[in-house]
Amino acid sequence: MKEKTVRFLKNPVLGNIVLAQISFFLLLTLTVFITTKGFKNNRGLSFYGEHWSTAVTYGGGFILCDYFLLRAANALPKNKPVLKKLALLINILTVLLLGVLLTPDTLNSFFNWSHIGASTVLFLFELGFGGWLTILIYKDWISLGLLFLQFMAGVFAMLSQFHIVYYLSESSLFFQFFFGILLSYAVAQLLKHPFRQLPLST
Repeated sequence: MKEKTVRFLKNPVLGNIVLAQISFFLLLTLTVFITTKGFKNNRGLSFYGEHWSTAVTYGGGFILCDYFLLRAANALPKNKPVLKKLALLINILTVLLLGVLLTPDTLNSFFNWSHIGASTVLFLFELGFGGWLTILIYKDWISLGLLFLQFMAGVFAMLSQFHIVYYLSESSLFFQFFFGILLSYAVAQLLKHPFRQLPLST
C-alpha cells in the first residue's frame, strides 16, 4: 500500500498538484508563525502580503503553488478533451492566484477594489472548478463532502467580507484547503479511473 502511494505520487501530474498544496500551506504556516495579526480584527490573509516581515513567505507560497500547478498542467496528457479542459482550468487558476497576490488592498482605493474583485473571481472560479471536478468523478461522497465544506467556508468568507461575522482569514484558509484537497483527490481518481468521466465531460 505504501509503495503504491509513493509510486502514485511520483506521477508528474498528481505529484506536482500535491507539491503545490504543500508549498502553499507550509509557507503560509511559517508566515503565521511570524505573526498572527492577519487572523485578528477580520483583516484577511492579504494582510501578510502587505508587510515586509511576512511578504516573502506569503508571496513565496503563492509563487511556488503556481509553479507546481503549471508543471502539473503541462504534464497532463492532451489526448482527451476532458484532460485538455482540466489543464486549461489549472492554468487559469494560476493567473487568478497571481492576481490576488499582486493587488495589495492597502495601497489605495484602486488596489483595494482590485483586490476585492480578484479575490471574488478567484473564489467563484474555485467553487465552480470544485463543482466541475465533483461532477466529473460521479458525485461520490468524498468529493461531495469536500465541495460542501468548501462552499460553507466560502459562505463564511462572504459574511466576513460584509462584517456580519469576523472569520475572514480562517474561512479563506479553509476554503483554499478544502479546494486543494478536492483538486488532489479528483485528479487522483482520474488517474486511477481514466474512463470514469460522465458523458458530458468527455
